[in-house]
Amino acid sequence: MKNNPPVKFNPADLGPKSHWGSGKGKFCAFDIGNVLVHSTFPEFLKKLSKQLNITLEEAEYFMNRTQKLHDLGCTKMADELRDHFKIRSSVTIDELIEEWKDVIKPDYFVLSWLDNLIKKHNLRVALVSNIGLEHAEQIGGLLSRLYDPKTNRWHDSSFGAAIKHFSCFVGASKPSLLYYQSFLQLYPEFKGCVYVDDLQENLDASKQFGFKTYRFALTEMDDWNFKAKMQGLEDFILAEPMVNVVK
Repeated sequence: MKNNPPVKFNPADLGPKSHWGSGKGKFCAFDIGNVLVHSTFPEFLKKLSKQLNITLEEAEYFMNRTQKLHDLGCTKMADELRDHFKIRSSVTIDELIEEWKDVIKPDYFVLSWLDNLIKKHNLRVALVSNIGLEHAEQIGGLLSRLYDPKTNRWHDSSFGAAIKHFSCFVGASKPSLLYYQSFLQLYPEFKGCVYVDDLQENLDASKQFGFKTYRFALTEMDDWNFKAKMQGLEDFILAEPMVNVVK
């Protein structure tokens, strides 16, 4: 599936700002990577290998060594690259960080479908993700404005108002019990809500907290099954009972 918009962003094309309504609504928590955005980590490793003249195995070792602490917010990718590979050039670091940021590519087809669903049915949304500081800073801008492939226009997104429970901010990551426990302590209204993730281990860990789990993965979608996959997700979300929502 094609995920990048065919036109550049034009602020004049933005529609009215989204907002949460009041009355009856539903609660839903979404993972981000491989659910709302494509995460092209293998491409970053290839570019890292090429630019630093190291093997792919060395690049993979670096990522495996760094990823957990990075997602917990204990370090930044620029610092790890500089320290591990003894990079002295700030230009090289800046170029690599731009490549690192480019790992995240929104799926505008999926996001537009869900954005319409959120607005139509007054869904209250939380984004629950293992994510580092650089991508956490970036994701708000990426998801707050969406390109709609059907209308060929940009508009403000409901995801801009979503609660963001990111591992780098809470010091815990999925599938640890502490991650889900901290989420519900901060946002108890989401207890028993629909939870969408691409990793079964994350879904399994969340079940003891009462989440209604649904596995959904962008890597398993293509042009042929897109509508069926999205309709299945929508049907699951809408099958859950509505609750009172206070604005």
